[in-house]
Parts: sequence; C-alpha cells; structure tokens
Amino acid sequence: MVSAAAATIVIVLGVVAFATALDRILYSAAQEAARSRATEISATIAGGGRSADLALLDVTSQGSLLQVIDSQQRVVASSESALARSPLTALRPAPGSVDVAQEATIPGEVGEPHAVVAQGVADPSGAAYVVVVANPLDVEANTVRTATLLLALGALAVLVLLLMLISRIVKQALMPVERIRSEVARITRVRGRGHITVPPTGDEIARLAQTMNLMLARLEQADATTRRFISDASHELRSPLATIRAAIEVSRSDPDRDAVIHGEVLRMQHLVEDLLTLAKADDGLPLTLQEVDVDDLLEGEVRRLRATGEVPVTASITASRVVGDRLKLGQALRNLVDNAAAHTQGGVFLGVQPQGDDVVMTIDNDGPPVPLEQREAVFDRFARLEESRERDSGGSGLGLAIVRTIVEAHGGVVRATETPDGQCRFEARVPVVPAPVTAEATEPVTGAFRQSPP
Repeated sequence: MVSAAAATIVIVLGVVAFATALDRILYSAAQEAARSRATEISATIAGGGRSADLALLDVTSQGSLLQVIDSQQRVVASSESALARSPLTALRPAPGSVDVAQEATIPGEVGEPHAVVAQGVADPSGAAYVVVVANPLDVEANTVRTATLLLALGALAVLVLLLMLISRIVKQALMPVERIRSEVARITRVRGRGHITVPPTGDEIARLAQTMNLMLARLEQADATTRRFISDASHELRSPLATIRAAIEVSRSDPDRDAVIHGEVLRMQHLVEDLLTLAKADDGLPLTLQEVDVDDLLEGEVRRLRATGEVPVTASITASRVVGDRLKLGQALRNLVDNAAAHTQGGVFLGVQPQGDDVVMTIDNDGPPVPLEQREAVFDRFARLEESRERDSGGSGLGLAIVRTIVEAHGGVVRATETPDGQCRFEARVPVVPAPVTAEATEPVTGAFRQSPP
C-alpha cells in the first residue's frame, strides 16, 4: 500500500508537471508570435510608412486581434470592426516599451483566453500610440487538455501495471519467508526436531534461515538438556526415597531404621540444595562481594579433613585475598576437596597462591587424572566418569557443576588437569578483583609463604 501510494503520488505529480510545462511552452510560443506582430506594426508607424489609422491595412491578422490606440484611449485602427469600440486591454506602455499579459477574456471574445502584447510607439510627429496584438489560446488550451488526458490515461495504465508488478515482487520475495514459517510450524508440531531448508540465494532470507537453524539447534539442545536433567534428578531422588520407604516398612524394633532414614533424608536435602543452587545460577548467581582470605578457607578445609582422619592431607598455602562471595567460594572449595577425598587412595594435597592478577587453588589426589576427552564433560550436571559404579560412592554428580558455576560467576575458570608426576589435579583460578568491582576498591594483597605442617 505504501508503494502504491508513493507511485500514485509520483505519477500524479508528473502529469501535473507535464501539463503545466506544456501550457507554459505553448503560451510562450503564442506570446512570441504576438510580440513579433506588434514589433512589425510599430516599425511601420514609427518609420512613417503609414499613419497610425492606416497601419493595419497591409497587415494580415492570421487569427490575431490587432488594435492601435492613441493617447486619448481611442481605438484608431483595428483588424475587425467589432474591435473598434473599446480597447482590448488596459496595458499602456510608453513608446519603446512592451507589456505582456494573459487575459482570460477580452471584449467580444468572452470565455476565450488570449496572450496579449502591448507595445508603445511614437510616429514621426511625436504622437504616442499603443499597438495591441492578442493571440487566442483556445488551440493551445485544447492541446494541453488532450495531451494531459492521454498522458493521464497512459499513466493510469502504467500505474496499474506497476502495482501488479510490485504485488508480484512482494509475493515472490515473501515466498521464502512463508516456506520458513511453514517449516517452523512443522518442526513445532514434531517437538522441535528438524531444520529449515536454506535457500541458495545468499541474501537476507538465506541468512534468516541460517539464524533460525542455529536457534532451533540451541532449542533442541536445551530441550535435550532439560529432559536429561529431569531424568537424572528423578533417578537421584528415587534411590533415597526407595531406601526411606524400605526403612519405614521394616519392623519398628529395628534400631538402625531411624539412622538410615536420617541419612537418606540428609542425602535428599543436599541433593535438593544443589539443584536449587544450579537453578539459581541459570538466572544469574547472586554474589555478596567482600574481601575474602582464600588461604583461610583452605586452612579450614585442611583442619576439617584432618579432623575426620579418613585421608592424609598436605598443604602449601600462601596468603591470598580476592574480592568475592565468601560462602560460595567456600562451597566451591569444599566440593573440590570432597571430590578429591572420595577418589584418593594415599592422600590429598591442597595449595593456594597468587599468580599475577589471579589466585590459583590446586586440589590434588593420587588417583589417575581425568581422561583428556572427559575433562570438560566432568563439570556437566550429573556427570560421572564411571556410570556403572554405585550411587553412594559416586555422589550426585552435581558438585563439580556447582564449582564451575561459582568460579565462573567470579570471572574465573576451573579445569581438570594432572600433576607433573601424572596424578589427578583440579585447578580453580579466580581473579583478585572480579569484573563488577574496580581495582581501587580493594587493598593490595601481601603476605608471606606459610607452609602447613604435614
């Protein structure tokens, strides 16, 4: 509709401009002819070849209206007897001057426009006269009307063809979009599986199809991840629920029932808390930023492990401070330590030290390192390296996912690697100042090396 309106306005303006230009051209031609006739008559009077009252005898009018008017406003000569009564125009130029006008009507010629030229002249005796020549414009007006009508009809036909062409072009341009829409509708009906055919045009429509395919791939991946997450979470919750149900169904005289139920409830509580932590992280993990002494957090984990007495612990701790969330960094560190303790045979090593603008925490155990092809997947939710091992020994598979979520929320990175002697190592690197906090808001980190006793 906008294209049609624009085309209509342009064509109408073009027709009006053409009609106006043609009218001016024809009027100028008629005026020039009248001026030439007036000059001829004036030359006769000024040269004395004829007196003013006889100046028109040898001049053929050729359709023009001619008059000679004296200084008393009397018509002394005219090309037609009907014109002898009153002047054709009120123009009265001085001798040697020329005035022109377009009169809509003149006496005796009602309703007919004329191009009027009045030229002042003086005869040899000094008497002043005005020579008036009026050329009728009825032929020119008819020509303009006819040409404008024909042009308008032609423009209307061109406009109709143009609108049909615009409509066809728009429909053809939108056909690929309609195909994309129908394919998306089909994919929606089959639960988001499939892709859109990319047209070979290489234009905006092709790029739209490519973008839609990327979006559909991400949606399909997100749907698969959600389904896998729900399936894994259901499986994790089924085991403690089954244990609790079995413990409730046994005889009340069993002294171990309450302990079993209590342990499984705690296990479910931890699992639900981990799920809530990850769910909050999906919407942006909130952080309470403050100065945190990471070395104090590591010393706390050393004391905790030694208090349990389950595995030997060694540590290398250098005073290290970051701006971060103390509770969440402590949770990430504990998850790494618990993961190391669960997979060690001979002991665990904990280390922390500043490196440039980062603080690096390393947690080692003497188990085999994570295989190269699984070092990224090990941080996925519910990920396990040994799918066949018991759930009790394998944990829920959420601890390392929480570690990565917390470390990345602080602008850091965590990775699975190996020690120089080929043992398992997890390394968490956290910047001293996270991105939302300016460097001026923190105090310089200084401190001496502190070696924890073995």
